[in-house]
Amino acid sequence: MTKNYPLLFLLLIISMPALAQRPKPAAVSLPPADTVYFDRDWERTETLEEVAYARIAHHDAAGKTMGTVRDYFYPSWKKQWEGKLAAEKPDKPTGLCCGWHENGQVSFRGTYLNGVQQADFRSWREDGREIKCASRLVEALPLSNASIHCSNCLHSSRKVFTVDIPDGTVGIVYKLDVRDEGQPPVSWSTALAMAAVVGSGGTAAPALLGAAASALTKQGNNAPPTVSTKCHWYITADPAAANQFLATKGTITDMQACLRAAANTPQETRPITLPPGTRQLFVCVNNDNYTTDATATLSVSALVQACK
Repeated sequence: MTKNYPLLFLLLIISMPALAQRPKPAAVSLPPADTVYFDRDWERTETLEEVAYARIAHHDAAGKTMGTVRDYFYPSWKKQWEGKLAAEKPDKPTGLCCGWHENGQVSFRGTYLNGVQQADFRSWREDGREIKCASRLVEALPLSNASIHCSNCLHSSRKVFTVDIPDGTVGIVYKLDVRDEGQPPVSWSTALAMAAVVGSGGTAAPALLGAAASALTKQGNNAPPTVSTKCHWYITADPAAANQFLATKGTITDMQACLRAAANTPQETRPITLPPGTRQLFVCVNNDNYTTDATATLSVSALVQACK
């Protein structure tokens, strides 16, 4: 077979200008990276002797992180964490994130949504053994009722439910109902929510909380109110915020201290992931009706995990 090398060479010469004229992908322009330092409690510090971690991140003009954020052990500069942050102070990871022990072993890997670990989250010890967790749902606050006077009445229009959180709790499911006096009464059982968690095996915590909330939501053995109650309420782990609520006719000024805040939402069932170490919650409910008393009904279930 005849090899036509001149023809191949001619085709190559003709195609080279076309290849050279292809537009290049636009370069991503990021502002210079900032480096900040933290102590062992992840508090910002500028004292060299206190530094345990360092963070390198790009920020936009509003101070929000751009692109990938990387944390390092200090002074070894071994990588400690990598991912994206939807917010800082406190950190709210988003998307796929990964962490490492100082010996280089992966400590965790998984996806976050609004700072909450998703079902693919896995973690490992320094020796490489995967950490396995067993979960159970327990009653942190059994079904409780409280009468709340109208806002123009002589007595208080406010109620603070105090909820003791068991050790090892990673999240809660609450069911709250606020309705005017004279409306059909309500009652429910957390048994279905607990059964939903037991039947979910080794599912990750966010999915377990979601299953429990769904089971509670589907309980339809109560007559809905014919009139929607005017109210507002907060859920906080800060006792100072709860005290301010009682002292200021139902106001909490530091919204960062609140895990949940709602106005004119008299019925809600919802899961909340708790910061590690949370030992108490305060559910603060205010009746905004001028002349009508109301009844608040609340239950709180805690998802407790034991890991090994």
